[in-house]
Amino acid sequence: MHIAAYYVILIHVDEDYDMQLLSIEDLAVYLGDSKRTIYKYIASGDCPPYIRINAKNIKFDRADVDAWLASKKVQPNERKEQK
Repeated sequence: MHIAAYYVILIHVDEDYDMQLLSIEDLAVYLGDSKRTIYKYIASGDCPPYIRINAKNIKFDRADVDAWLASKKVQPNERKEQK
């Protein structure tokens, strides 16, 4: 059995908010996707907001990732009664 783990960097922004940063590798584990898929999301623009530290260092705030995931929810149509 393989258990995946991701690491979160905590940055204290103010007394009400601690930013939890995920690397691309950590985001891939968090979403259950490959790093390649994450890079495709970024290239297409269909990804959570991110922080570009430099060209090779991108971080994602977990709160933004969770909001992005929530925006992707699909509510199945209610089953219509058959007559």
